[in-house]
Amino acid sequence: MSSISETVLVTGASGHLGKIVLEELLKRGQKKIIATTRKPESLEDFAKRGVIVRKASFDDPASLTSAFQGADRILIISTDDIGNRLEGHSNAVDAAVKVGAKRVLYTSLTKANEVPVTFAFEHEGTEEKIKQSGLAYTILRNNLYSDYLIPKLQHSIASGSLYGSGGEGSCAYISRTDCAKAAAAALLSSGSGNQILEISGPKAWTYPELAKFISELTGVSVSYVDLPAEELSKALVGAGVPKPMADALASFDVSIREGYLKDVNTLVKDLIGESLQDVTDLLKENRSVLTS
Repeated sequence: MSSISETVLVTGASGHLGKIVLEELLKRGQKKIIATTRKPESLEDFAKRGVIVRKASFDDPASLTSAFQGADRILIISTDDIGNRLEGHSNAVDAAVKVGAKRVLYTSLTKANEVPVTFAFEHEGTEEKIKQSGLAYTILRNNLYSDYLIPKLQHSIASGSLYGSGGEGSCAYISRTDCAKAAAAALLSSGSGNQILEISGPKAWTYPELAKFISELTGVSVSYVDLPAEELSKALVGAGVPKPMADALASFDVSIREGYLKDVNTLVKDLIGESLQDVTDLLKENRSVLTS
C-alpha cells in the first residue's frame, strides 16, 4: 500500500486503460483521485468509492481547465481519435499549466520519436508540447498491447495462417493491465525530475514463434505467412478495416521487422513491484476464446 497526499487526476478514465488505472490507484490506497470523462455516468461505480468524477472533453479547452482544478499530478491518456489527437492533447497540456499542476504524465508510444508508425508524429508532438510546457513530466512509452493478439490469433486459428509483415523481427508485447499498473505507480512515485520510460513486456516474440506456440496450445496447425506491408494493408482493407487503420497496423509490422519494438527491460517490474504477465500466460488464459 502506498499513497501520496497530493491529488492525482486521470483523463479518459472511462476507457479500458483508464478504469484499470483507477482500480490500481484505489488498491494502492490513494485517497485523492479525480477522474475526467465525456460520460460521467459511466464512472458511477468509482464515484461511490470516493473518486471525484468530472466531465471534460479534449476538444473543449474550457472543460479541461475546469475539470483539472485542484489536481497536482495529471495523467493524460492518449485519445483514440487517431490522426486528430495532437490538438486535443495540446489542450490538455495547456489546461494542466493553467491550473498549476506539478507534474504531467502521458501515455505515449515506444520510441515515438523514431518508430515508423503512421501516427507516431502525434505522440512525438505531444511529448514535445509537454517538454516545452515547463511542467515536470513522466512520459510512458507503451509498447504494443498483448491483448491485441487475441483477435489476431483467433483469425489465424480459424484460417490456419497468421498473416503479417514482421519478418523475423520481434515485439516485446505488454498487457494493458501491466501498462495501467505502471501508470498508476508512476503517478504515485516520489521520484523527481523528468522521465521518459520505455514500457515493454518480459519477452520479445516473433510471428513464427507465436504461430508455433498457438499451434501447440490449441492443437490447430497455424503457419506464419509473411507479406509486404502494402499487401497486408490491402488485405486488411479487403476485410473491412478502414484504410488509415489498415496502414497503421501494417506500419506496426514494419516497426517489428525493423527492430523498433524488440527491446525488453525490467523497468515495469521494478516500478510496480511484481512480475508482468507474459504472452504465454495471456494466451493460455484465453484458450477457449481463441478457439471459439
